[in-house]
Formats: sequence, structure tokens, C-alpha cells
Amino acid sequence: MSNITSIFWDLGGVVLTNAWDREQRVHVLNEFNIRAADELNEFGDRHREVAALFESGKFSLQEYLNLTLFGMPQIFTHDQFKEKMFEQSKSLPGMEVLKQVAGSGKYFLASLNNESKELNEHRIRHFDLFNYFGAFFSSCYLNIMKPNPEIYRAALNISHRKAEECVFIDDRSQNVEAARHCGMHAIHYKDPDQLRVELDKLNISI
Repeated sequence: MSNITSIFWDLGGVVLTNAWDREQRVHVLNEFNIRAADELNEFGDRHREVAALFESGKFSLQEYLNLTLFGMPQIFTHDQFKEKMFEQSKSLPGMEVLKQVAGSGKYFLASLNNESKELNEHRIRHFDLFNYFGAFFSSCYLNIMKPNPEIYRAALNISHRKAEECVFIDDRSQNVEAARHCGMHAIHYKDPDQLRVELDKLNISI
């Protein structure tokens, strides 16, 4: 096995909560007294129609809200809703493993995630992710989403890494499988202890 030089991390579900998944959407809708069931009705329908464009950087947050929530009558502002969206992001226990790996100084670390631009940039700033990652290969910048193999190849090409020297970590099996098909080592994240065991199997010391 080639020596590992680089580790690519998913964010939502590994080191942070998801940015704008169903759980976050329902919570924020409830905050504004919009029935959670609406997430599966009009708002949910509108969201599904534009979600891929939003996360692949083709719609701004303002455009997304205009075409989803503010396509329906509301008594609150875009800024009020955005603030609640940003508040949903929390740190997860996987963050501690990231800090340990980053602290070793032995590896190039980068994010490789599906996320919309404004939420992604808020999370990078709020959680000081510049302290750990040397690059952010997010769908909103590359205009490609996991599990499309092109996003993994783009991250490898831009970082000038060979697939066999890289590890990819994600909590979704489909994304992990796609990384393996591209030749990367891949870990299906379950919890911090399991992650440490999997990293150790790859001789990654933390």
C-alpha cells in the first residue's frame, strides 16, 4: 500500500451537522411556524426542484429562497430566515479526530463535500476550518456533486495527488463507494472511535 499523504473529509455528518438537510429544514420551518409537514408539500416540492442547482453553486442563497420559501406569502425577511439557517450548524465529535490528524502535521487535509456557497463559507469561518484544511473542494465551487466521479477526480487533479495516496472520509456509503471506484482509499464514517481504528489500519498516526 502506498504511503498516505492526503485525507479528504466530508463535512456534514462527520465533523459538523448537515448544513441544510431535511432535519435542518424542518427545524427552521417550525421556528417560523410553518408546519413541518409543509417540508413534504409545497416547500418540499420547491426545494427538490432546485436543491441540486443550489448545492452545485448555480443558485445563490438569495435565489434559492426566492424560488422556494419566498415563492409563498411570508411575514418574515430573507435575512431572518438565513440567520436561522446558519444557526443549525453544530460541531460533531468527528471534529476532534480532524483536529488530532491536523495537529500531527503529517498530511495534506482538504474538505470534499456537497454544500451551497453561503452555508459552506459560513461554516468555514464559524468553525475556523482554515486551521485544519489546506483546500475546500466543495460542490458549490467545482459545480459537481458527489457521488459524481468527476468531483473526486477534480480534487485529485487540482491538489496534484494520486488516488492511491489519498483517503476519503464520508458518512454516506454511496459517496464512499464512488471514491473507491476512483482509486482512493475510503472510510465509511460511523463514529470517532471507528474512524480512529480505520485510520490506524491505513497506518495514519494521530
